[in-house]
Amino acid sequence: MIRHIGDLIKGVVKLGHVIRRFRVEGKMQSVPPPTIYGYQAFVRMARVLPHLSLLQVAEATLLGNASMEDRRMIPGIFSEAFGMVEGKEKDALKGGNLL
Repeated sequence: MIRHIGDLIKGVVKLGHVIRRFRVEGKMQSVPPPTIYGYQAFVRMARVLPHLSLLQVAEATLLGNASMEDRRMIPGIFSEAFGMVEGKEKDALKGGNLL
């Protein structure tokens, strides 16, 4: 978990870089290139809604327009940027185990 705002901003910028790299490689074409406004939305949402995981924040902001095909790449992109995947398997609402 990221506790310092500087670490959060570094992670968001790195996430943007990874998204741009994937787009250059022809992947994640459904996701628009990240903007300063997207970065700001990510940071604000992470700070205001600390009960959400950073993965959930990314899926609601920078990666929100991903197609169903591109959504399969989100955990890898997130892991590359933040060095972790949080809560994906445990989230029952997103297809995880209910029990």
